[in-house]
Amino acid sequence: MKSKNLVSLSVAAVFFVLAITGLLIYFGQGTHVVEHTHAWFGVLFVAAAVFHIVNNWASIVGYTKNRRTGSIQKEFVIPVIIAAVFALGIGFDLPVFGKLANFGKGLFRGERPRGGPMAQTKVDSIANAVETAYAMAYTKGDTGALAAVMPVKTALLTEAGTILNGSDMQKNILKREKPEVIKTKVDRAEALDDHMILVYGTATNSTATTPSVYTHLLKEQDKKWQIIAAQRAYPAVQ
Repeated sequence: MKSKNLVSLSVAAVFFVLAITGLLIYFGQGTHVVEHTHAWFGVLFVAAAVFHIVNNWASIVGYTKNRRTGSIQKEFVIPVIIAAVFALGIGFDLPVFGKLANFGKGLFRGERPRGGPMAQTKVDSIANAVETAYAMAYTKGDTGALAAVMPVKTALLTEAGTILNGSDMQKNILKREKPEVIKTKVDRAEALDDHMILVYGTATNSTATTPSVYTHLLKEQDKKWQIIAAQRAYPAVQ
């Protein structure tokens, strides 16, 4: 088996996957799986590229310098200039590069309404749906449904100042000895970006005499919205 052939074909295969996932992300179709695939294949591409450079070092040096005069070849200077222009343009967030970066997403998503990345009606609809699902799952004691909307790694700061996670919430449901009914009311919801929403609300619990206020951070992963962080507190007495 020839190492040069193996490395070259590996670079080509990895680049092919990177090209597909990169285009999907550029056109706004990058799901959680696509983004993770792109990241890992990026690592593989770097590793394969290093081996490719090592195996072809003599040829690369030959492309860079003129063997007779020792001067730098223009074929080397041009790619360096192009790479530098793009790196500086992106780094300094020049308008033309910003427009180019968002052009692909605009083709599929169209113009966003001013004032936020998503229409407020859509934000409110998502927030209410998630909060309703959370309240119903908790009230019914359905740990499976609760895990679907509040994963085990969700961080929760309680009214007492203790930090729990989604797994603790499920265990508490299994331990409770009497029914516990909670109701949530979304007071305000804000889109932080296309995949994250911050929800401010009020909750009542059948076992508590005082309503509590809460903040939930929602995140969309694989086209499913979940609570990834939460904070509860009792409102201050005026």
